[in-house]
Amino acid sequence: MMFATLVYAYWIPTNKVFFGMIPDLSTLFLIIGCLISVLMRKPSQSYLIYGSLIVLGIVVRHESTIAFPLWFFLILLMLSDIEFTKIVKVFFYVTAPLTIFTLTMGYFRLIPTMQSPRGIGPNGVVIWRQGLGFNWVTLPSQLLFYLTLSYFFLRKGMVSWKAIGIITVLDIFLYVQTDTRNPFLLVLLIVLVAGLLNSKYKDNLIDFFCGKIFGVVSIAAFSFFLIVSLILSYLGTDGFVLDKINRLMSNRVLYSHIGIERYGIQPFGTKVVYNVLNPTHNLKGSYFYLDNSYMQYLITFGIIFIVIIVGLLTIQMFKEYKNKKWYVLFIFVLIALHSTGDPQMMYISYSPFVLIIGKVIDKFKIEV
Repeated sequence: MMFATLVYAYWIPTNKVFFGMIPDLSTLFLIIGCLISVLMRKPSQSYLIYGSLIVLGIVVRHESTIAFPLWFFLILLMLSDIEFTKIVKVFFYVTAPLTIFTLTMGYFRLIPTMQSPRGIGPNGVVIWRQGLGFNWVTLPSQLLFYLTLSYFFLRKGMVSWKAIGIITVLDIFLYVQTDTRNPFLLVLLIVLVAGLLNSKYKDNLIDFFCGKIFGVVSIAAFSFFLIVSLILSYLGTDGFVLDKINRLMSNRVLYSHIGIERYGIQPFGTKVVYNVLNPTHNLKGSYFYLDNSYMQYLITFGIIFIVIIVGLLTIQMFKEYKNKKWYVLFIFVLIALHSTGDPQMMYISYSPFVLIIGKVIDKFKIEV
C-alpha cells in the first residue's frame, strides 16, 4: 500500500534515481506475500475462491489490458487470515505521514507540484486548483477523506474534540486549495457525526446506527448505488430532472452515458481510452473520464467483476450489522455514496476498506 500510494506523489517521478525501483519492489513484495500465504499457512478451502478470482483477474487483464483486478485479487490472497483492523492501521500510519509530508512540501513549493485552472477571478486573473505535491489536484482531499474514515474506524467512532478540530481545519484548507467538493462535504458529515457522539445525543445516534432502518440502508447501499448509476447512465441527460442531476454531479452522468454508448457492457470488460488533462501536457480534444466507481469498474472490468465485488461487500455488511459494528456500517455507507462521484472505491492507494471482503472469502467452506 505504501508503494502504491507513493507513485501518486508528483515529486516521485522527478527523482527516479532514488525511487525508480518502487514498481519492481512492490511486485517482489506481492510475490513473496502470496508465497507466504499459500506455502507457509494451513491450507484453506477459501483458496478455491481466491484461485477463481485470480483466474478472473487474468481474463479481465486480457480484455481490458489493465492488470489492477489481478493485482487486487493477489493482494487479497496475500492478506488472507490477517486481521482487517491491522490492515487499516498499517494504511493509516504509513499513508498519513506521507500525505502530511507531501502536502507541507508541496504547499511551500519545496517539491514539484501541479495545478489546474478552476476559473477566472473578478480581476481577470486565472484561479488555480493546487495539487500540493500530488500529481492531480483532487488527490489531497480524497486521501484526507479515507484517512479520516480510517481514523474513525480505529477509534471505533469515538473521536476527540481535538482530533475533530484538526480534521475540520485540514478539510477546509484542502477545499480552498483544491476545490474538491465531494470529499469535503463527506468529511464535514463525519465531523458532524463525531461531534454528536461527543454530546448528550451519543446513545440516540448509536441506537439509530444499530437499528433496522440504517441496517437495511448499509446492506443495500452498494447494490442501490450501482443500479442507480447504471439507470442514470442509460437515460443520459435528456430532460430537466436528469440535466439537473448531471449538473449537480459535474457531468458525471453525461460521461457515464458516453461510456455506455461507446463501449457497452461486457462480461469481462473492455479497453477504455480516456482523454484527460495530464500533468505533462495539455488536454487535446474532448474530455472523457469515468469518475463514477461503479460505472468505471462495470465498463472497464466487466459485469462479472463488479457483481462479485458488490455481492461480497453486501454479505460483509450484513455480518457487520449482525455484530452491531455500527461505525463500520457508517463508514461503508459513506464509501458507497462517495463512489458515485469518484473512482477510488477499490484503489488501495487511497483506501484499504474494500479489502474487508477477504473476511467473507476466508470463511468459505464446503461440507464434505
